[in-house]
Amino acid sequence: MLSGKKETGREAFTLIEMMVVVALIGILIGGVFRLIGATGENAKRAETIDRLQRVENALSGFYAEYGTYPPVAHHGSPDPFVTQQDDGTSSSATTLISSNAVRACRSQPMAFEFPTPKSLDDFIIQRYNGTAYPANANAGGFSTTETSWEKVKLFRYGVLSFLLPRLAVIGDFTSSGGSGDRPEEVFFNYQQWRQFNDSKQGSYSDQLNRETTACARWMPNFEKMVYGGKTLLGIETAESNAGYPQFTDAYEQSSGNRHVLGRMTIRDGWDNDLFYYSAPPYQGYRIWSAGKDKKTFPPWIPLNSLSVDERKLVNEWIKDDIARFDR
Repeated sequence: MLSGKKETGREAFTLIEMMVVVALIGILIGGVFRLIGATGENAKRAETIDRLQRVENALSGFYAEYGTYPPVAHHGSPDPFVTQQDDGTSSSATTLISSNAVRACRSQPMAFEFPTPKSLDDFIIQRYNGTAYPANANAGGFSTTETSWEKVKLFRYGVLSFLLPRLAVIGDFTSSGGSGDRPEEVFFNYQQWRQFNDSKQGSYSDQLNRETTACARWMPNFEKMVYGGKTLLGIETAESNAGYPQFTDAYEQSSGNRHVLGRMTIRDGWDNDLFYYSAPPYQGYRIWSAGKDKKTFPPWIPLNSLSVDERKLVNEWIKDDIARFDR
């Protein structure tokens, strides 16, 4: 005779069993996230190595053309033991800190910074809502005789200013007259431009032709790799999510007005500018990424010149630096 009770043949999970199952699921989920994180970091590292190799190809082309690597002038102090202000003044640092070291490593910058075309003036004014302006809005506020970056933040001649056609980057110099597709004409009479551009080239068209002929040889290396890039010599150089225009932080002129410049650079997989070092007579160079931790140290400072504690600190900073190239 059947009873009213249904036999299941097993008992329910105990509390301890359920806790074990939950713990196992947590461990598995944690492992999956760590695996995903490792995969993401490996992808960023691979992207960085690829970009460094492509810049290396361009640098080799530059050397074949000019007999030197880009002679990038210092745009700041290369000394990691000082703290430097925007106006170029510096003071000794009591301790070695990573921010000073990174700033020193950027004394020969990767980025090319420049006044934007006048056609972007209204856009910049609206975007910054009166807190900063295009350089064109106060062209007379810049010193016409100074050349140093600290004194007149108008043109910043980083590595890309040598590897990309400067005039094509800055604007349209194929048309005549006061085109809105270029900055104020007066900027090209300032010493900061004339000091770092070959006056022997003569007209804009002469300089543009020279730059075009040289850069065309290595331009394919920059396809879809330039932060703030655009189509140059038929190559789409812009990063997929960071095309032209990209702007600098706001700089302050001596008159007190704040202005922004256009900016093009090459970044690593962690969205930080690559580093470059070359000393006169510019027959060798190093390019590198600070890696995930974004900390690095100038390769021109011998580690044996540091104290024991400083060496330990620096070794931690540089242990994930990747793809340095010595030539």
